[in-house]
Amino acid sequence: MNKMMLLKIINPLLFISFLIQAVTGIALAFNLVGRIEWLAGPVVEIHEYNGLFMIIAIFAHLALNWGWVKTQFFKR
Repeated sequence: MNKMMLLKIINPLLFISFLIQAVTGIALAFNLVGRIEWLAGPVVEIHEYNGLFMIIAIFAHLALNWGWVKTQFFKR
């Protein structure tokens, strides 16, 4: 699998992961799931596990785009 194909997979997954983090984070911050007790536990778990996935996806994204990062930020 080449770099462009991997980016076509990683980038949408990273975007979806960001949306999940945003929605679950807002729900937890404003205590929207606290009113429905059985929902609070799964939302916290989704937020935590998705956060771990997101960290891995970010590192994969950076690794795949490292050439661009070097040319933009580490110019001589």
